[in-house]
Amino acid sequence: MIVVVVMISLAFSSSQLSKVKCSDLVIIIPDDSPRFIDEDQIKGLVKKADSKLFDQKLDDINTEKLEQALKKETAIKNVEVYQRVVGSSMDFKGRLMVEVEQRNPVVRVRNGKEDFYMDKDGVKIPANDRFTAKVLLVNGHCDAGYVRKELLPLINYIDKSEFWKAQIEQMYVDNSGEITMAPLVGDQLIEFGDASDYRVKLRNLKALYEQAFPKKGWDYYSTINLKYTNQVVCTKK
Repeated sequence: MIVVVVMISLAFSSSQLSKVKCSDLVIIIPDDSPRFIDEDQIKGLVKKADSKLFDQKLDDINTEKLEQALKKETAIKNVEVYQRVVGSSMDFKGRLMVEVEQRNPVVRVRNGKEDFYMDKDGVKIPANDRFTAKVLLVNGHCDAGYVRKELLPLINYIDKSEFWKAQIEQMYVDNSGEITMAPLVGDQLIEFGDASDYRVKLRNLKALYEQAFPKKGWDYYSTINLKYTNQVVCTKK
């Protein structure tokens, strides 16, 4: 008799669960995530992708379709949509859960015509007034294609290094592809040349920081030139 009662109870619950409608939409964004798109905007995208979201049974919602729609937003790297039923056996409520992972930018580009971010994979993310990421700034003659092809290996190298992330604040690219860097410490300009041989150039610059700056001070030089192979040419103030 106990087995029969349990089976009847389970059957009743299963029958009830299959009739549960979607009554709530929950957006989950990790606390440490960039917020190019916030919870309200994501809710709007979900409702746009399925205008009858709250008029249908939870089991009938096409979660894969919703995931594909959200992934069209370049700021979104990964998304998982799933159903969850909460409440008691007599008062079930259906929730649609949307977990969103947004792209982490490594650089912001302002070239006079565009203002955008880019992640380590070269995906372009439009900038907006709601969120500002503290990343390296690049301006001057640099569109997305140039940044992706010429600068991104250098930028990723800087981003992976705690030392260089604490040193390089901004880059300016002139019309011939020559890069000038502005450091966070000191007011000297770093004439980097193009982005080729960036590992060697940064190695030489680090040697200057470690060997010369402790003796001369951070404000002794007005420019540091790294253009020439295995040479560091400094101009004092």
